[in-house]
Amino acid sequence: NVGSGPIPAGSTPVNLLTVNDFHGRIDDGNLTGARGKNFACTMITQRAALGAGNTVTIGAGDLINASPLASSLQNDLPSIDFLGAIGLQASAVGNHEFDDGFATLRDTYIPRAHTDGFEYLGANVYLKGTTTPAIKAYETYTVNGIRVGVVGAVTAETPNLVAGTGIADLDFGDPVVGVNRVIDQLTDGNAANGEADVVVATYHEGGPYTSSNGSNLADQMAVPIFKHLVNDTSPKAVAIIQGHTHQSYVYDVPVPGATDGSTRPVLQTGNYAANVGKIEFGIDTSTMKVVGYNAGNVPVVAYSPTCAADAQWQRAAAIVDAAVTYAKPIAAQPVGKITTSITRAYNNGAEDRGRESSLSNLIAQQMVESVNATGNNHADIGIMNPGGVRNDLPYGTDGTISYGQAAGILPFGNTLKTADYTGAQVKRILEEQWQPVSASRPFLALGLSKNVTYTYDPNRAQGDRISGIYLDGTPIDPAKVYSVTSSSFLVTNVGTAPDNFATMLQGANYRDTGLSDGNAFVDWLKANSPVSPSWVQHGVGVIGTPAVTGSKNGPQTIT
Repeated sequence: NVGSGPIPAGSTPVNLLTVNDFHGRIDDGNLTGARGKNFACTMITQRAALGAGNTVTIGAGDLINASPLASSLQNDLPSIDFLGAIGLQASAVGNHEFDDGFATLRDTYIPRAHTDGFEYLGANVYLKGTTTPAIKAYETYTVNGIRVGVVGAVTAETPNLVAGTGIADLDFGDPVVGVNRVIDQLTDGNAANGEADVVVATYHEGGPYTSSNGSNLADQMAVPIFKHLVNDTSPKAVAIIQGHTHQSYVYDVPVPGATDGSTRPVLQTGNYAANVGKIEFGIDTSTMKVVGYNAGNVPVVAYSPTCAADAQWQRAAAIVDAAVTYAKPIAAQPVGKITTSITRAYNNGAEDRGRESSLSNLIAQQMVESVNATGNNHADIGIMNPGGVRNDLPYGTDGTISYGQAAGILPFGNTLKTADYTGAQVKRILEEQWQPVSASRPFLALGLSKNVTYTYDPNRAQGDRISGIYLDGTPIDPAKVYSVTSSSFLVTNVGTAPDNFATMLQGANYRDTGLSDGNAFVDWLKANSPVSPSWVQHGVGVIGTPAVTGSKNGPQTIT
């Protein structure tokens, strides 16, 4: 790593620009289009400074879906067109590329991206029961006479993050195994199966920490999946681009097996078009080895008059403007009011899904009330997964909430479902907030309806941390059956464990209420305005407390 200095004299430049977890941010929800235009300017400006002929522009997945209204109202096709217009050439698929099912990815998103000039890659996505790739695994580009291979892969947790019916025909393997298989293929000397002089790995998977909050490489390496990506990706990969965890970091890591102190960059840009990743390589063309590099994240800033006069920027801006114009009259309709801002949880300015939030709890309560209001179904408990809540409800000037703001909270188009679980199963669901060691996020804080509270001891063993659960202040009965409601993502008996909440698959009497989660939320806001958040913390850590279970009228057991 040459730091802020230039690449070594006499070497040939090969540069990367990167983006991950864009999530349709051609607009940030305010329908000005500024976010997309600013990002386009930063990307185009950086490429011009590096030299367009010296640079490959790649993504690390989740470029679409979980998107603001300007993009989501048109199934995120404006965002695909926009990314192609600003020069994206290849991207790993992310789990959100599968939100609408594999058929939509295969038949709509991938052809649209190809038309717009970029390819989606997934070296570890296979047809069910086989190792036959379901989509393209790599793409190559020639830069200054050097063949650059880009190999993409998505988190193996994808089946836990996407509705199972949409990906029933697929298997998701270890991303490192998938990438290494293709890297070996590209470097085996057999031109018939593709060859590359320099290879880059782009993963929709990453570490849970951001380098801006004091965390360092050692913290990340304590997380098994990050360590696996860094240590086990083939030493032939000159860089590891990451995504999925919405963190911003740049690290230099030892090249596996190197005895000369060689390192390679590992980079993630954060999310939502906040940064453009940039890596500059100097290549010795006699050996095709990297002799020096520098790497960093470039913050996105307001677009300049120079960009406004640039033809490429104008094409991208026109896509943004058309999408915003389409969305404005729909989004402007007022649907309700709030008394103060209601938000997700944050840590050092970044969304933190490991902390309880007033908005997730509000939605869990809303789901219970919406389901019970139908008269056709009943729910005792509402649960909301934090990853399904994608925006906040800011108070603004007078607390008015528009359709656009409300629709941006739950953008996945899931239905509300109910299923029956015993009190013992409810305990297991809460225990599963502590995620498996293989997961990118160690803890996911569920939103809970207002009648549910619990205590836990973080020092107890995995699966035995919950010390008490109370429904309306009374300990739950392990043997009693409770009806739970949430979106069809979480309340499901199809596929694999959603967000690793395996017990959600083990309920009984699964029922579809016929309510769309987003529409139900909008209708509830209309009926209950003005809405106020609750600051009550539903889960409280208590060290050394006994476990309390039982029923209101029966014996209680303290363990």
